[in-house]
Amino acid sequence: MSALERVRNALRDHGSRSDHTGRSWQCPAHDDTAPSLSVGQGDKGADAVLHCHAGCATEDVVKALGLTLADLYDAPRAVRQERPMQVAEYRYTDEQGEVLCLVRRFEPGFRGEKKTFRQCRPDGAAGVAGVRRVLYRLPEVLAEAKAGGTILVVEGEKDVDNLFKAGALATCNIGGAGKWRDEYSAYLLGASNVVVVADRDKPGRNHAAQVARSLTRSGIPVRVVEPAVGKDVSDHLAAGLGFADLLPVQEPMRPSTESPAERTSADAAPGEPTRRLRLTPASSIAPEPVIWAWEPDTGEGRIPAGALTLAAGREGTGKSSFGIWLAAQLSRGTLPGTFFGRPRNVLYAAVEDSWSRTLVPRLIAAGADLQRVFRVDAEDIMHGETMISLPHDVRLIEEAIAEHDVAALIVDPLMSTLGSGTDAHRTQDVRQALEPLVRMAERTTALTLGIAHFNKASGTDASQLISGSGAFKDLARAIIAFARDPESEEQVMTQTKNSLGRLDLASLGYRIEGADVETLKGTANVGRLVFTGPSERSVEDTLSSAGGVDAADRDEAVEWLTHYLSDPSRGGEAPANELIKAGERDGLSKDALKRAKKRARVESSKTGGAGAGWVWRFIGQDAESYRAGGNRAKGAKGAHTREPAPFAPLQDDSRPSPSGTDDPSLRLVNESAVGWRKPLCEVCGEPLDLTHAKAGERTHPCCGAAA
Repeated sequence: MSALERVRNALRDHGSRSDHTGRSWQCPAHDDTAPSLSVGQGDKGADAVLHCHAGCATEDVVKALGLTLADLYDAPRAVRQERPMQVAEYRYTDEQGEVLCLVRRFEPGFRGEKKTFRQCRPDGAAGVAGVRRVLYRLPEVLAEAKAGGTILVVEGEKDVDNLFKAGALATCNIGGAGKWRDEYSAYLLGASNVVVVADRDKPGRNHAAQVARSLTRSGIPVRVVEPAVGKDVSDHLAAGLGFADLLPVQEPMRPSTESPAERTSADAAPGEPTRRLRLTPASSIAPEPVIWAWEPDTGEGRIPAGALTLAAGREGTGKSSFGIWLAAQLSRGTLPGTFFGRPRNVLYAAVEDSWSRTLVPRLIAAGADLQRVFRVDAEDIMHGETMISLPHDVRLIEEAIAEHDVAALIVDPLMSTLGSGTDAHRTQDVRQALEPLVRMAERTTALTLGIAHFNKASGTDASQLISGSGAFKDLARAIIAFARDPESEEQVMTQTKNSLGRLDLASLGYRIEGADVETLKGTANVGRLVFTGPSERSVEDTLSSAGGVDAADRDEAVEWLTHYLSDPSRGGEAPANELIKAGERDGLSKDALKRAKKRARVESSKTGGAGAGWVWRFIGQDAESYRAGGNRAKGAKGAHTREPAPFAPLQDDSRPSPSGTDDPSLRLVNESAVGWRKPLCEVCGEPLDLTHAKAGERTHPCCGAAA
């Protein structure tokens, strides 16, 4: 086929019309309503001559037809006569802008190609053996990644420069398609949005898939698009289209003979898209029991292995102390659960506390094996040692877990490790950051604990109080909440979410004890968490009473509780459910009574094994005194120093009320049921009426005067 026939066939395929002579055609390089392109036989050099009377360059016309300048010649001999010319030079630099190597672009190419690239050293010497390989426009790429911006990855330098002119930052690797290295992905860590733009041909899509897999392995969120028109993004821009007009890669899915369990997106063959649907019948998935990292008693699992757990609470409630306690237990193999009896290594990522002054002394106080607890940080090529960043460091963390026999990753606090550019209050951002961590936990079966803070809102739902997006609580399979009553100083831990186990687990009381740890530079005084056993008070109870009660209500609850338990028939103790019901009949809430316990020197404890109820009893000398049938010892430590008031005998419900009427609504409270012997009036000797006729009043039944 001659060059002239080749050109005319290409024009017909493009849809261009010609005049009756066949020498004038509609130009494919611009919108041409009338034939303006002359096509003729050459007498020198080219065997086909093109001339657009509207001013289009021959190179643009040929490119629009999908041809090259070489296609204008009949014989290869003529092609070799056209001298390659350098049309561009691209500078690859290090982080400081120092030139490492040059890439020169020649059109036409040296062997009849449309283009040829030559790599050379900064002085022009051919060859780049031993030269460090970096991304194109590296300084700009690093700055954009640090700022959490958007970076496009394309196939060639020309596309990078054209995008830069259009106001977008892009990069590419040296050598073009198929030459991406995994080490390049590290330069993009921190970017909030990485978009790979594929050329619309098989090599281009293969290259885009390779880049996307590499970025995904590094924990970098990525999506792959392609131009809406033309072969590459430069054609896309030349058509007047922008970034928003790029389209998802359109590639037919090839059928697979492998089972879903054998294929993942990272294993996709070159040229296949990086996303696909996998349909796995449930019958092929073997059921397994939940693996509990912390299971104090059989059937009472609290922290699952292979899932994300949150430890949440307000400042100063002991969340971090719990993380230290957990690390110490795992390092010694004493944590009840799947790791019991097998001392294991722990990765501990702490952002807010000093390791030398706080964390290591706390670990020592908790009895940890310091050889098995590892401080975990990351090393950045630009900034040296830095904190881990999610999801960017997930792959590195998973490798460390596998290599060092790690049982747990503890992150304190979890929110501080989210990558730059991640908005902790946006659900989509948090999910993109934490979902890779959740999947990693499942693959490794490592206990993964994140410390979280409560926000300043009021409320009693601990899960809803966790700072940041609701995605934190949604992704966690277990949430353990911590609270401290500011008045009673009672501290309690409650399981507020347990997606893999029971939610009716008993709350646990705990205290933070002071501990002295000797160091080479003196004594360090730190806190140590000690569990005190089950608690009938929950975090919800503590949060609901955070606002406190007024002094009058508090004193009344203390007085009522003291009188109720001081009944000689009770010996200073009573079942909690009976006591609380009696208090509620007298207008005292369950929470008010619980808050009164410390002031009344009352404690609560289980009466027996599983299913047993709670009992409230006086503490120490008070308990001994009442069990012996006497009143509280005057002046006893912790007791009231004044003599208790005398008590009236139990009254018969049939007795008329002090008002002289048999109207039941005016009678005294049913004391035979309540068992509370009310103080006698010092004037008439009758029991004081504590049914509040007016809020806050206590009246003498004989005269109605305020007591």
